[in-house]
Amino acid sequence: MSRSRAIVQNDVALRCVAQVLLLTFTTASFLMPLPQRWGGSQAWAQEAEKPTVGIVPFARKGEVGVLAAARIEEYLRQMLSAGDALKPLPAKVIDSGKPLVPIVKEVKEKPQTPAQKALDRADTLSVTARTMVDENEDPNDILKLLKAAAQRYEDNFVELVDFTKLVDVYAQAATISLKLNDAKAAKEWLEKAVVLQPTFVVDTRKASKPLQLTLTAARQGLADKEGSNLSIDCPLAGADVFVDGVKVGNCPAQVKDLLQGTHYVQVRKPGVLPWGQVFVAKGKDGAISANPKVEEDPTSIGLTVPAEDIKAFAGSGNFQEKIFKNMAASFSRQVGANYLLYGVVSKNARSLELHLFLFQAKTKRSCALDKVEYQPTLGDLQMKTLDAEGRVRAALSTCKEVEDLPAVYDASAEAKGEAAAVPVAPPTFEQEETPLPKARPEPKPEPRIRPVPRPDPVFDNNADPYAGLLHDEDETEKKPWFKKWWPWTIGGVVVVGAVVTAIYAATRQAAPATGFTAVGIVP
Repeated sequence: MSRSRAIVQNDVALRCVAQVLLLTFTTASFLMPLPQRWGGSQAWAQEAEKPTVGIVPFARKGEVGVLAAARIEEYLRQMLSAGDALKPLPAKVIDSGKPLVPIVKEVKEKPQTPAQKALDRADTLSVTARTMVDENEDPNDILKLLKAAAQRYEDNFVELVDFTKLVDVYAQAATISLKLNDAKAAKEWLEKAVVLQPTFVVDTRKASKPLQLTLTAARQGLADKEGSNLSIDCPLAGADVFVDGVKVGNCPAQVKDLLQGTHYVQVRKPGVLPWGQVFVAKGKDGAISANPKVEEDPTSIGLTVPAEDIKAFAGSGNFQEKIFKNMAASFSRQVGANYLLYGVVSKNARSLELHLFLFQAKTKRSCALDKVEYQPTLGDLQMKTLDAEGRVRAALSTCKEVEDLPAVYDASAEAKGEAAAVPVAPPTFEQEETPLPKARPEPKPEPRIRPVPRPDPVFDNNADPYAGLLHDEDETEKKPWFKKWWPWTIGGVVVVGAVVTAIYAATRQAAPATGFTAVGIVP
């Protein structure tokens, strides 16, 4: 029995150890990324707030190699990415002239046209008149409001969509005219309503008997007159044609048996300005030739600036020209950049020179930065590019605007400099009367020691020349303790171990009594 109890205890102990190890690794894996997640969210927010810069491929002047210019450009891109001032756009964005994510233009709500304002005013007058009727106000005042509303609807019918509003105003005016004992005016109002809407009826439960009789007489009088046919033509194929607010088809369209009276013809199509014309039917056929105009929407006009046109300025340097400023501003909006960074790498007798020019899209200003000199072998690439990054950062607040063609692009200035470097020949004395001084014996030239040529640096295209240059070796030692992984791992192991031990001690059962007593006899 004691052996069975020992086996059970060993099995329980193994299970506890396995659970402790499992909980330890789970807790450690969860606790380790916490500082990184806290810092990562903050870094992401800072990254989103940084203004963007598009780095245009650097130009080369003189005998500068392609590899040297590419190394300087790429290293500056990495320096700017590691900094907190600017966020460089990917190189393929500048090469293609298209952003990685399409820029959604904010569509502003169009302001109301004068016709729409007049129609809104007509709606207000109609509602006010109906309220005055319910409050038993003076019929003359009510009729004035209804006449003003009808006039606004009729004058601005081109943008009127619901002609039922106009018909309702006609019906209210007819009711008020009958209250004023003007049966003739009431009949005229009802005739207008039937012409626009032949199916117009009044509610017999609410309408007075005189109003019903007047409507019947108006309808009979119009039916006795000969109708008119109308044909509508327009150059826009597929445009919708409306007569009195009812769609009758697409252009060209025909309408038959129009009641004699005033009708309103409209032509509508997306992207086309509203067009309309009044047609007065008098029993004869008519024809209308519509001539709507295409609506000019500035938000739908997309002027694309080719990327090659923007890159060309890196070789010409015309940053002070108006054409560059306009094109660069359009290109910046096109790719979503706040700045454009231009650069040209030139060569002199002692070093390589990097000339940078920063363009600000918002103000259309081009800033010239102080040149940065590199060793011919780029042995100081890291330190000098760090200087260049600092000058780009400073140009965001202090700008030395480009007003003339930069000297690095001015061929005439280079020619003048070369001419000044040519030694001037000594004057001749052939025509002088004074005798020439005796020539001194020339000293013997000392033997010159030829310098041993250095081999050109060999670059491995497959190796990363920038690996490890943007980070300090002791970067991990500078982190605070709560951003390191080992304190959280040790703390997690200790906490989990203590919890498991406490649970095991609390749940452990005492060994059962067997009833046997063991007696040992020592000889």
